[in-house]
Amino acid sequence: MTPSRSRQTMLTVEQLGVTYPGGVEALRSTSVSFQRGEFTVLLGLSGAGKSTLLRTLNHLVVPSQGRVVSAEFGPLNDRANLRQHRRKTAMVFQHHQLILRHSALHNVLTGRLGYHNTFRSFFPLPREDLQLALHCLERVGLADKALMRVDQLSGGQQQRVGIARALAQQPDLILADEPVASLDPATSEKVLSLLKRICNEDGITAVISLHQLEYAQRFADRIIGLANAHIVFDATPDALDDDQLARIYNGHRQSRPSQPQKTQAHNRLHNAPTELEIAP
Repeated sequence: MTPSRSRQTMLTVEQLGVTYPGGVEALRSTSVSFQRGEFTVLLGLSGAGKSTLLRTLNHLVVPSQGRVVSAEFGPLNDRANLRQHRRKTAMVFQHHQLILRHSALHNVLTGRLGYHNTFRSFFPLPREDLQLALHCLERVGLADKALMRVDQLSGGQQQRVGIARALAQQPDLILADEPVASLDPATSEKVLSLLKRICNEDGITAVISLHQLEYAQRFADRIIGLANAHIVFDATPDALDDDQLARIYNGHRQSRPSQPQKTQAHNRLHNAPTELEIAP
């Protein structure tokens, strides 16, 4: 099932496959395209192939077969094309990947390193980069935390620093690998709402891997469902019925849970507000 496309294609995956050492097939031969300005969620159980597919889109995972083609730069198996593509592709990670002993501002400034050669990066970055980093922190509501060490911030605040770092890269594409998996439900919704709003405002294409159905249905323009290392669903959220859910989750989950699995587990353990909730 494939939704109609009216937007310009930004990235194309052609017969892509990934096999890890030992013969583990992480992604079967897959072909799919991603549209400019679209907020796409990769949905599925752990081990379904979501993160593998997402990470091939900037060759953090190198395909065993097939290729990824940027409409702007060309095939990513060319090193020069890949370098240009990565400069305009930002990553948001599940575990933030921040330098904890450094300030929020310093971490956001690392998003500018791709625009400078190695020698230049040993010196303070230009004033324009500093102003941009501060503006990015302001957009995620952390301007007042710019000089605070990251290890003194809450989990939700750390993820917002990660989003600000991605914005400092001035990307055309954001790839987010389970960006709310380590956050509580209230913070997760706020982080995803922030990410969706910024992508809409800036016209940034986003590909997000999630395992929570409710978040996928709420925030996605398009859902790509994966199971057993290949795509089994590709359409808008309103086309996701019980039969399609059964294909994605292989019968391991109820057809339409009222809340994500993470929310249910969280509610059993925590009945009070958590300290990770983002402050206004």
